[in-house]
Amino acid sequence: MYTQTEFSEGLFVLNEDSLKELAGSKYMNDDLIPTSQSERTWTTYSVAMLWVGMVICITGFSYAAALIALGMAPIPALINVLIGNAIVLIPLQLNSHAGTRYGIPFPVFARISFGKVGSQIPSLLRALVAAGWCAIQCWVGGAAFSSIISVFSDSWDTDGTGRYVGFALFLIVTLILGLKGSEGIKWLENIGSPILGILCIALIFWIVAEGNANGVSVGDMFFAPNDQALLEANGGFLYVFLAGITSNIAVWATLALNIPDFSRYAKSQKVQFRGQLYAMLPSVIVLATIGAMFAKVTEVTTGVAQYDPTAVLLQLNNKFLVVIVSLGIIIGTLTTNMAANVVAPANGIANLAPRKISYRWGIIITCILCIVYRPWWIYGDAGSFMFTWLGTCGTILGPVAAILVADYFVIKKKRINVKALYDENDDTYNYNGGWNIRAIVAWVAAFIIPLLGDLGIGGAFTMWVSANSYVVGFIIAFVLYVILMKSEKKSYISEEKFNEITEKTY
Repeated sequence: MYTQTEFSEGLFVLNEDSLKELAGSKYMNDDLIPTSQSERTWTTYSVAMLWVGMVICITGFSYAAALIALGMAPIPALINVLIGNAIVLIPLQLNSHAGTRYGIPFPVFARISFGKVGSQIPSLLRALVAAGWCAIQCWVGGAAFSSIISVFSDSWDTDGTGRYVGFALFLIVTLILGLKGSEGIKWLENIGSPILGILCIALIFWIVAEGNANGVSVGDMFFAPNDQALLEANGGFLYVFLAGITSNIAVWATLALNIPDFSRYAKSQKVQFRGQLYAMLPSVIVLATIGAMFAKVTEVTTGVAQYDPTAVLLQLNNKFLVVIVSLGIIIGTLTTNMAANVVAPANGIANLAPRKISYRWGIIITCILCIVYRPWWIYGDAGSFMFTWLGTCGTILGPVAAILVADYFVIKKKRINVKALYDENDDTYNYNGGWNIRAIVAWVAAFIIPLLGDLGIGGAFTMWVSANSYVVGFIIAFVLYVILMKSEKKSYISEEKFNEITEKTY
């Protein structure tokens, strides 16, 4: 009996009979249902602009700038950013495949490896980390709102109480846009990304002008040497470089899990692959370069390399420019926040009880968590942001990405019974009472030692392991999961079985 349809080469949908059967399932709701053929409308441009919008944000300027603030020279800092992002692009592309192929979101995709109940672990991990990022972005965007208000009030406390008011305003805007759903996000990305490009160009002009005014050329900025004393104070060049790579990987470690939430709207595998390849790395390097220049010019003008470009607002004397730049910051931060940090936690929270918690309630809960996180602590200084926040995120999420990749490509051979993922009466992906203990063992074993290093436990060994935590955890989890799953047969769909449940119509 056919339960799914291959409507184009390598693209599948649940058929109408299956959708009717699953209407009352506790594992199904309108937000977790696979995308239909008509909903897969995203082109290469849509995917590319999604990435441009996510990359070009205020925190995006910080990845190279924060390394410079820790003592690293601009050139090795930029190489560090390139390596980290090139590495994380691999699991991004691999985990995108299932979303495009079957139209399923991340919480459902996680069921094939962690089990129908166990999938709540990676979904909640992704959701909690994303909510933390959402909080950081709201804090950054709130600074821009506060700056706009200061234009109309000379007594406004921009850095104090005013920034908390700005944070609240940005959070409200995020909530409103989040409730509009995926089409609202696509619309925001398509119109916001060109504006972001203009903002980047404007920042470059400001950096060059400030540098010239202080006798520093662009060449001086790029070819400045390492600050050896500052590097030694932060663990030495090698430690900062390796930990920086892990931190730059960790920037997208969250999206490397829930990328199916977006790739499921793509028209084809070529569309999602090319859109990410063409836009992700170039956008990251352009932004990191601007951030590096910003760090060096502020080091000259203020004595300290700044990693948070909202600091530029405090140096603008023209009120008109403050408003224009602030609006650009707000747009840039919103595009990233909506795509990378709102959809994932909303879907993850909804997955806890699909029949009771909708995507809209997931959005509301995410915004509440933004307050609980208190982002003024997370984004306190370069070391806390890069090593404590980003490093810990990569340590915990890297093994999850490895398990998803290993299960889908190596264990399951890309063959999924989509109906079984939602069917209460089908135990294909139930494992042991809904939990795949093998996946949980592989995950815990892969992150436990690096996490000790992140927490300062275990001395030099765990410290150096944590500096490479994403790569180390990924490899351990991948290998261990494949070994543990060798004896598991129930969740494996043979080619013959796959053909029996799949109707080919193209």
